[in-house]
Amino acid sequence: MTLTRGSRATGFALCAALAAITASWIVRDLRAADGPAALWWFWAGDGRTLLSARQLTTTLHDPLLLVGYAVAGFAAGRSRVAAGALVAAAVVTLAVRLPGLWLLSAHWMDLRATGELRGRALVSVFTALAVAVGLIITVAAGRRPADAPYRAAEHGTAPYGTAPHQRSSYGTAPHGGGPPAAGAARPRRGALLTAFVLLTAAAAVRAAWELYWTAQLPGSSYAGRFTGRADLLLPLLGAPPGWLNTAVVALSLTAAGGVLFRASVARPLGLAAAGLLTASGISGIALSVRLDLLDHFGALPAVDRLTVGSWVFELAAGVITLGVLARGDAAAGPSVAERLRPGFWDRERGTGRPGAEVTGHRDGGPHDLGAGGAGLGPPPSSPPGR
Repeated sequence: MTLTRGSRATGFALCAALAAITASWIVRDLRAADGPAALWWFWAGDGRTLLSARQLTTTLHDPLLLVGYAVAGFAAGRSRVAAGALVAAAVVTLAVRLPGLWLLSAHWMDLRATGELRGRALVSVFTALAVAVGLIITVAAGRRPADAPYRAAEHGTAPYGTAPHQRSSYGTAPHGGGPPAAGAARPRRGALLTAFVLLTAAAAVRAAWELYWTAQLPGSSYAGRFTGRADLLLPLLGAPPGWLNTAVVALSLTAAGGVLFRASVARPLGLAAAGLLTASGISGIALSVRLDLLDHFGALPAVDRLTVGSWVFELAAGVITLGVLARGDAAAGPSVAERLRPGFWDRERGTGRPGAEVTGHRDGGPHDLGAGGAGLGPPPSSPPGR
């Protein structure tokens, strides 16, 4: 599926609004901090910076959201994966901003910021959530089939003989039905498998840490990892660690499942999850260097070594996943979901290989692909040797 022109314009405008809200808070913190370096260490989670910079409000997720809104806005205007990109931007916004509804109203937040600043933050959170919901509504209301400009194929009059059943994943145009949009190419099977394995493994690592904290913390303290509590040094626009951890796990698993079945929204969700993992890994490794954890790695307790190892793995998994999902290749074959559709194998039986697609009526008349330069002759009437 893709979006109508009006929905693309609306999605671009909504992404611009979200970007403006996020950028205004980042600029505000840049002015309040003692330089960009101090703000970076605040985002990275340096405890000394957190204690001395209570007036700062943003987290590392804010610059990530800003980049995500820019990418989604660009995709809304150019790419046939616009629907997936807008949904991914909305989902991440909801995950990051939703805890602000109760955190900013908590009594212990009085010690973190003035009532005026909290009020501005609450308005921003409400606005961001409303715009995110608006993005989802825009996508739901403005969808149309990706091959809508080439519907003549359904009547056998398409210039490249596109068959009615031919569809493609990640928003690409049907094969031979017209030029695919920029950025709509599909990754290879190897890239999809790599992304699936890495996203699943990263989700498993995060889930394991959440189980660890379940065993280490009493019930009330562990609940604070989701609802927030006074002893957690959360920025004004931050989210509780347990909530974020669970959100990343859910996003990674959803993207991994979608990648396996090559759903249209899986690639943007996978890129969003990979971006979150990469940022977490970068900040963790930077903090390890600042605290000399790497220099004394062998002397660290087992839990600290596992923590540093998890940061390294998240960085590697995030960077590799970003690379394999960002690079497309239209030569990928049918997805698992396409292979499971009724009649798939009946349609493709005579092509000489599973899932291959045969087109005809090039230049208005029937032509054999074997004679037309495609390198494929007509299928044999029986298997060789019989």
